[in-house]
Amino acid sequence: MSARRLTLFTFLVLAAWLALFGDKTPTDRNTGEEVAALPARTAGGWSGEVSNPRRAGRPPPGSRALADLASANLEVAALIPRQQLIPAAADGQESRDLFPPLSWTPPPPLPEKSANPPPPMAPPVPFVYLGKKLEGGQWEAYLGFGEQVFIVRAGMTLAGTYQVKAVSPPTLTLIYLPLKQSQTIPIGESP
Repeated sequence: MSARRLTLFTFLVLAAWLALFGDKTPTDRNTGEEVAALPARTAGGWSGEVSNPRRAGRPPPGSRALADLASANLEVAALIPRQQLIPAAADGQESRDLFPPLSWTPPPPLPEKSANPPPPMAPPVPFVYLGKKLEGGQWEAYLGFGEQVFIVRAGMTLAGTYQVKAVSPPTLTLIYLPLKQSQTIPIGESP
Protein backbone atom coordinates (compact mmCIF):
# COMPACT_ATOMS: atom_id res chain seq x y z
CA MET A 1 0.00 0.00 0.00
CA SER A 2 1.44 3.40 -0.99
CA ALA A 3 1.96 6.24 1.49
CA ARG A 4 -0.80 8.29 -0.13
CA ARG A 5 -3.37 5.51 0.21
CA LEU A 6 -2.31 4.87 3.79
CA THR A 7 -2.78 8.57 4.63
CA LEU A 8 -6.21 8.68 2.97
CA PHE A 9 -7.29 5.49 4.77
CA THR A 10 -6.15 6.98 8.10
CA PHE A 11 -8.21 10.12 7.50
CA LEU A 12 -11.21 7.99 6.54
CA VAL A 13 -11.00 5.99 9.77
CA LEU A 14 -10.57 9.22 11.78
CA ALA A 15 -13.63 10.83 10.10
CA ALA A 16 -15.74 7.73 10.76
CA TRP A 17 -14.68 7.67 14.43
CA LEU A 18 -15.57 11.38 14.83
CA ALA A 19 -18.93 10.86 13.15
CA LEU A 20 -19.83 7.99 15.47
CA PHE A 21 -18.24 9.01 18.77
CA GLY A 22 -17.55 12.75 18.47
CA ASP A 23 -19.07 15.34 20.83
CA LYS A 24 -22.48 16.33 19.50
CA THR A 25 -23.57 18.77 22.22
CA PRO A 26 -24.30 22.31 21.08
CA THR A 27 -22.08 25.14 22.23
CA ASP A 28 -23.33 27.87 24.60
CA ARG A 29 -22.16 30.73 22.40
CA ASN A 30 -25.40 31.65 20.64
CA THR A 31 -28.17 29.67 22.32
CA GLY A 32 -29.37 32.26 24.84
CA GLU A 33 -29.74 35.44 22.83
CA GLU A 34 -31.37 34.17 19.61
CA VAL A 35 -33.88 31.87 21.25
CA ALA A 36 -35.05 34.35 23.91
CA ALA A 37 -34.97 37.39 21.62
CA LEU A 38 -38.56 36.97 20.39
CA PRO A 39 -41.07 39.83 20.56
CA ALA A 40 -43.54 39.57 23.42
CA ARG A 41 -47.27 39.22 22.76
CA THR A 42 -49.47 41.89 24.29
CA ALA A 43 -53.24 42.16 24.46
CA GLY A 44 -53.30 44.37 21.35
CA GLY A 45 -50.88 42.23 19.31
CA TRP A 46 -47.12 41.76 19.10
CA SER A 47 -44.88 44.39 20.65
CA GLY A 48 -42.00 45.71 18.62
CA GLU A 49 -39.40 45.55 21.41
CA VAL A 50 -37.11 42.60 21.79
CA SER A 51 -36.16 41.60 25.29
CA ASN A 52 -32.80 40.28 26.41
CA PRO A 53 -33.22 37.48 28.97
CA ARG A 54 -30.16 38.43 30.98
CA ARG A 55 -31.26 42.07 31.33
CA ALA A 56 -34.87 41.23 32.15
CA GLY A 57 -33.95 39.09 35.12
CA ARG A 58 -34.80 35.80 33.39
CA PRO A 59 -32.95 32.62 34.19
CA PRO A 60 -29.73 31.87 32.25
CA PRO A 61 -29.99 29.95 28.98
CA GLY A 62 -30.02 26.19 29.19
CA SER A 63 -31.62 26.10 32.62
CA ARG A 64 -34.81 24.20 33.42
CA ALA A 65 -36.56 27.38 34.59
CA LEU A 66 -36.19 28.97 31.12
CA ALA A 67 -37.73 25.89 29.48
CA ASP A 68 -40.69 26.04 31.89
CA LEU A 69 -41.14 29.78 31.19
CA ALA A 70 -41.10 29.21 27.42
CA SER A 71 -43.66 26.39 27.57
CA ALA A 72 -45.98 28.52 29.72
CA ASN A 73 -45.98 31.37 27.12
CA LEU A 74 -46.74 29.17 24.09
CA GLU A 75 -50.14 29.50 22.51
CA VAL A 76 -51.66 26.92 20.23
CA ALA A 77 -53.31 28.29 17.11
CA ALA A 78 -56.91 27.24 16.58
CA LEU A 79 -57.33 24.50 14.00
CA ILE A 80 -59.53 25.20 11.00
CA PRO A 81 -62.09 22.45 10.36
CA ARG A 82 -61.48 20.30 7.30
CA GLN A 83 -64.93 21.09 5.85
CA GLN A 84 -64.02 24.78 5.78
CA LEU A 85 -60.66 24.17 4.09
CA ILE A 86 -61.87 21.56 1.59
CA PRO A 87 -65.52 22.10 0.69
CA ALA A 88 -67.47 18.99 -0.24
CA ALA A 89 -68.95 18.39 -3.66
CA ALA A 90 -72.40 18.79 -2.14
CA ASP A 91 -71.73 22.50 -1.59
CA GLY A 92 -72.50 23.22 -5.24
CA GLN A 93 -68.87 22.98 -6.38
CA GLU A 94 -67.92 20.39 -8.91
CA SER A 95 -65.22 17.98 -7.76
CA ARG A 96 -62.67 16.32 -9.98
CA ASP A 97 -62.27 12.59 -9.59
CA LEU A 98 -58.54 11.90 -9.70
CA PHE A 99 -59.00 8.14 -9.96
CA PRO A 100 -62.08 7.46 -12.11
CA PRO A 101 -63.22 3.85 -12.46
CA LEU A 102 -61.99 2.06 -15.56
CA SER A 103 -64.11 -0.25 -17.68
CA TRP A 104 -63.04 -2.90 -20.15
CA THR A 105 -66.31 -2.84 -22.06
CA PRO A 106 -65.91 -1.50 -25.59
CA PRO A 107 -67.32 1.94 -26.35
CA PRO A 108 -70.69 2.11 -28.09
CA PRO A 109 -70.53 1.92 -31.89
CA LEU A 110 -70.28 5.18 -33.77
CA PRO A 111 -73.34 6.26 -35.74
CA GLU A 112 -73.35 5.10 -39.33
CA LYS A 113 -72.16 7.60 -41.90
CA SER A 114 -74.50 8.79 -44.58
CA ALA A 115 -75.08 6.43 -47.50
CA ASN A 116 -73.64 8.90 -50.01
CA PRO A 117 -69.89 9.29 -49.54
CA PRO A 118 -68.45 12.56 -50.83
CA PRO A 119 -67.34 12.47 -54.46
CA PRO A 120 -63.65 11.85 -55.05
CA MET A 121 -61.50 14.95 -55.36
CA ALA A 122 -58.40 15.53 -57.44
CA PRO A 123 -55.19 15.85 -55.42
CA PRO A 124 -53.54 19.25 -55.13
CA VAL A 125 -51.57 20.27 -58.21
CA PRO A 126 -47.99 18.96 -57.80
CA PHE A 127 -46.50 21.56 -60.17
CA VAL A 128 -44.87 24.84 -59.15
CA TYR A 129 -45.24 27.87 -61.40
CA LEU A 130 -41.83 29.23 -62.48
CA GLY A 131 -42.64 31.69 -65.27
CA LYS A 132 -44.35 32.36 -68.63
CA LYS A 133 -43.51 33.66 -72.09
CA LEU A 134 -45.41 34.75 -75.20
CA GLU A 135 -43.90 32.78 -78.10
CA GLY A 136 -45.27 33.22 -81.63
CA GLY A 137 -48.64 34.57 -80.43
CA GLN A 138 -49.12 31.59 -78.08
CA TRP A 139 -48.43 31.57 -74.31
CA GLU A 140 -46.16 28.96 -72.82
CA ALA A 141 -45.56 28.44 -69.11
CA TYR A 142 -42.67 26.96 -67.15
CA LEU A 143 -43.68 24.51 -64.42
CA GLY A 144 -41.43 22.71 -61.94
CA PHE A 145 -42.02 19.17 -60.71
CA GLY A 146 -39.29 18.06 -58.29
CA GLU A 147 -36.06 18.69 -60.20
CA GLN A 148 -37.75 18.60 -63.62
CA VAL A 149 -38.83 21.71 -65.52
CA PHE A 150 -41.68 21.48 -68.06
CA ILE A 151 -42.35 24.00 -70.82
CA VAL A 152 -46.10 23.65 -71.39
CA ARG A 153 -48.53 24.82 -74.05
CA ALA A 154 -52.25 24.21 -74.50
CA GLY A 155 -53.09 20.57 -75.34
CA MET A 156 -49.93 18.98 -73.81
CA THR A 157 -50.07 16.06 -71.33
CA LEU A 158 -47.90 16.23 -68.18
CA ALA A 159 -46.71 13.19 -66.20
CA GLY A 160 -49.49 11.09 -67.75
CA THR A 161 -52.14 12.43 -65.37
CA TYR A 162 -52.58 16.12 -66.24
CA GLN A 163 -53.52 17.75 -69.54
CA VAL A 164 -53.02 21.48 -70.17
CA LYS A 165 -56.40 22.91 -71.22
CA ALA A 166 -55.40 26.55 -71.62
CA VAL A 167 -52.54 28.93 -70.87
CA SER A 168 -54.06 32.37 -70.69
CA PRO A 169 -52.89 34.89 -68.09
CA PRO A 170 -53.78 35.21 -65.22
CA THR A 171 -54.40 31.43 -64.96
CA LEU A 172 -53.15 28.13 -66.32
CA THR A 173 -55.94 25.52 -66.53
CA LEU A 174 -55.13 21.83 -66.07
CA ILE A 175 -57.42 18.78 -66.27
CA TYR A 176 -56.79 15.89 -63.89
CA LEU A 177 -57.33 13.02 -66.33
CA PRO A 178 -58.41 10.14 -63.98
CA LEU A 179 -61.38 12.19 -62.64
CA LYS A 180 -61.78 14.69 -65.50
CA GLN A 181 -61.65 17.58 -63.00
CA SER A 182 -60.37 21.02 -63.88
CA GLN A 183 -57.74 22.77 -61.73
CA THR A 184 -56.06 26.14 -62.11
CA ILE A 185 -52.66 27.60 -61.28
CA PRO A 186 -52.33 31.41 -60.99
CA ILE A 187 -49.61 32.69 -63.34
CA GLY A 188 -50.09 36.47 -63.08
CA GLU A 189 -51.26 39.12 -65.51
CA SER A 190 -49.72 39.64 -68.95
CA PRO A 191 -47.30 42.57 -69.23
